[in-house]
Amino acid sequence: MKYLNCFYLTALIGLLPASAVLARDLGEGAVNGSMSRALQNSERLYEIWSGIGRLTLQSGETCSAVLLNTRNRQDQATGPGYLLTSGHCVLFEYGSARTDLPMEAVVTFKYFHDTPERQHPYAVRIARWTSLVGTDLAILEVDATLASLIQAGINPLDLASHQTDENQDVLNVGAPGGFSENGLRLSACAEQTAGTFIDHPGVFPLAMKNRCDLHAGSSGSPMLNRNTNEITGIVSKIAISGNTPVPSDCEESTSCMAARFNYSYPANFLSACFIDGIFTSNGPDCSLEPVELTITQPWNLKSYIHRTENADGQVVLPTWNFRFSLEAPFYRYKTVRNARDCKAPHNYSAAITTVDAYINNEIGPAIGAHALCIIGVGSAQQSLTRATLNNVFTRAVYLARR
Repeated sequence: MKYLNCFYLTALIGLLPASAVLARDLGEGAVNGSMSRALQNSERLYEIWSGIGRLTLQSGETCSAVLLNTRNRQDQATGPGYLLTSGHCVLFEYGSARTDLPMEAVVTFKYFHDTPERQHPYAVRIARWTSLVGTDLAILEVDATLASLIQAGINPLDLASHQTDENQDVLNVGAPGGFSENGLRLSACAEQTAGTFIDHPGVFPLAMKNRCDLHAGSSGSPMLNRNTNEITGIVSKIAISGNTPVPSDCEESTSCMAARFNYSYPANFLSACFIDGIFTSNGPDCSLEPVELTITQPWNLKSYIHRTENADGQVVLPTWNFRFSLEAPFYRYKTVRNARDCKAPHNYSAAITTVDAYINNEIGPAIGAHALCIIGVGSAQQSLTRATLNNVFTRAVYLARR
């Protein structure tokens, strides 16, 4: 019987696509959720990650960043080098996005602790786009061409071709601090969407969550497909340290449980922003605009809201009670059950002036997650496209029974 099973296994392998048979585990057998380890590159075993570096900001704070593969369709490196990192590493203003923002920073590539003599710093002087509007991402321009970086042996990485909501095994390679080995560290874990409602301050709907072993300085580091090495997301928020005792009632608290995950944001949509190797924030399939949305009374915001009853026993639904200001002259909005629908242009309101902007629609009546989508527009006639909706602001609440 064992020979028969072997025969069937061989036949099955013969039917699999070559990519499935030859798939390589870049994590080298690392167990999901295990402690991170420093990468040693004296024998050049990890050159594929030479383009992941430490980003040192003018303030002295550090993040991680990754060099993007922005070769054109002819596979030629024609433009400058571009980094992908977290937006909050550049400008920590919730509800704000900027384009062409001057900055002073240094990225150090080949950042392996055992080969400091090979480490190579490069200046970064401008953020082509940085956003904390529904995401936490930034594109920085390196003061060097992509061709020269590749010539120097620095390997750029590809963005994932599409976003998946399914649970998948991933790796994180980043440059956290706090270790005796100052260099890149590798961690393995499973990653999945956190959904529309996330009971954690500063995390937007549809972030991805994981339990990789990350530390301060990991913000901006890439989450990587374990087999293809493609970038599935960029780390935004780090979980509470694993050394912190877990409260006995943590499993009964959604906010406590949420704080024990790391959060990242997918960036595959940014591939449409590179035309012939040059980042273009206002291309045919990419529209990334400056945004300045300020919540007028943030202290009034609640994550959980409840239905109540009036004196006659009738159900009274809560309202959004959302006051804000926006630099754009008009805004459009809608409410949805799944925040992913914020990126779809249908069912948005007509344009409304941003003077004394206030949304107070009822929430419900369905129990569960509800999301508010707000997009600024330049005129009452401006149409919405999937490209312009990359600038949408999202807020989610959970409607519960009393």
